[in-house]
Amino acid sequence: MSNIKQNTLLNPGPVNMSDRVKNRMIREDFCHREKEFSALVKDVNSQIVKIYDGMKNYESVIISSSGTGAVEGMLTSFIHDEKSLIISNGVYGERMERILRVQNKKLEMIQFDWLDPINIKSIKNCLDSDQSIKNLILVHHETTTGRLNELKEVGQLCKDYDLGLYLDGVSSFGAEEIAANEINLKAVSASANKCLHGAPGLAFVVAHKDQWERAPEKTSGVYFDLHQYYAMQKTDGFSPFTQATHLVSAFNEAMLEFNEMGGWKARNNLFRSRAEEINACLDRLGIETLIPKEDYSSVLRSYQLPEGISYEDLHAFMKKNGFVIYQGQGSFKKNIFRISTMGHIKESDITLLCSLFEEFFKNHD
Repeated sequence: MSNIKQNTLLNPGPVNMSDRVKNRMIREDFCHREKEFSALVKDVNSQIVKIYDGMKNYESVIISSSGTGAVEGMLTSFIHDEKSLIISNGVYGERMERILRVQNKKLEMIQFDWLDPINIKSIKNCLDSDQSIKNLILVHHETTTGRLNELKEVGQLCKDYDLGLYLDGVSSFGAEEIAANEINLKAVSASANKCLHGAPGLAFVVAHKDQWERAPEKTSGVYFDLHQYYAMQKTDGFSPFTQATHLVSAFNEAMLEFNEMGGWKARNNLFRSRAEEINACLDRLGIETLIPKEDYSSVLRSYQLPEGISYEDLHAFMKKNGFVIYQGQGSFKKNIFRISTMGHIKESDITLLCSLFEEFFKNHD
């Protein structure tokens, strides 16, 4: 497998996996109803809640889906008749609004410009004016721009106003700080194939025990009713529907690798170090970031394309040379490119990437 030529993926998931994780994925076939597989599921769930300190009162379930599936499962299972406030400054906040509106759930939304940080005062004013709001829903890392939203400040508001916080942590869980017991966190949705370097197609939701105990009489979902998963995975490790068995195996190995490498803090340092090296290279070439440098996560940064240079040309050149970069979304589709620093990437890959940027942009002056 190691002899196969692989592109270096600089998109925000799926990420390059190590040979160790890929080999584990294909090593063994499982029946999803056998005890060997159920033991693997229980082990993975136990490892997930140990990633962060302060999650002793939380339980995880895994689900075969994309990260969006985990988000929809979280909102389907834990947001009921009470009113929720969604804070949005990008594509993924807007996606959560769509999910709740399709389910006809009560919501208010504060929409900030995609280029702007969230404004704590605006959120506070909204909460002061509408005391029927009981939940606050937030994207931690908004990959539309690469912005890491102000989780601690929002979490403090949740504590002050006694609100439950429901977090899209799909592209932050495992690489950015999540102090669950300090922010009134009720649940967080995440993916195996981003910061944790597992295979795509597997996701999970971590929720406080009081959420698992609060199963509604009537659910608004079938496949995404996570209470079914919890009832089975917590007891015997099975699931109500067929799990992606090979992906669970890969995720188990990825978690072992993650812990051996030092956990979320080590991964944060690794991703940030790569991002800084790439940022410095592009800065020397006169390529500007989309938002202030200090507002970025460790996971992804967005850059403005110089006038007269198309994303398609840059993408084609980089892919020809073994690197996959990522296009902007929405109104940014034609004028930015994004670089994620997750995945099993060598330092020599970052050095080569920078030399390719230099070659491309100097030839397009």
